[in-house]
Amino acid sequence: MKLSVGYLLSPLGLIKIVGQDDSIVSVEFVSHKDEEEVISPVVKKAILQLKEYFEGKRTTFELKLRLDGTEFQKRVWSKLIDVPFGSVISYRELAEKVGKPQGARAVGNAVGKNPAVIIVPCHRVVKSDLDLGGFSGGIEKKIWLLSHEGWKIENGLLRK
Repeated sequence: MKLSVGYLLSPLGLIKIVGQDDSIVSVEFVSHKDEEEVISPVVKKAILQLKEYFEGKRTTFELKLRLDGTEFQKRVWSKLIDVPFGSVISYRELAEKVGKPQGARAVGNAVGKNPAVIIVPCHRVVKSDLDLGGFSGGIEKKIWLLSHEGWKIENGLLRK
């Protein structure tokens, strides 16, 4: 259960990647390096894949994840991984996919607790009317990520 840590300076700022054994356990935006880097092969692979994503060379990630959360949160995150690059899903649609058609608010809470931003693409979740909704990393980062994936934002709403 040895943890490894690496950092990537991305167009959105500093990203901290934490691995455990052969899995990624978290990817988060941070303001500064708070730990010494101990880069394992899985963290190195994640850094490389994130660089390729930001360079426009990668649209999917091939990383083993070990995310800590409730069973419901894990179901939500699992369905989020299925939302392809350049697509979005509403909180309501995601709630239906996890078997909780009236659970859009619960889904929103699970999305907000996503421990692996970008890899588990919570930035692709929007309101039913294509309003952006929120983002744990800040709305500016969500706008950047969606623009990077081909969306235009006009008056706070998405347009292809």
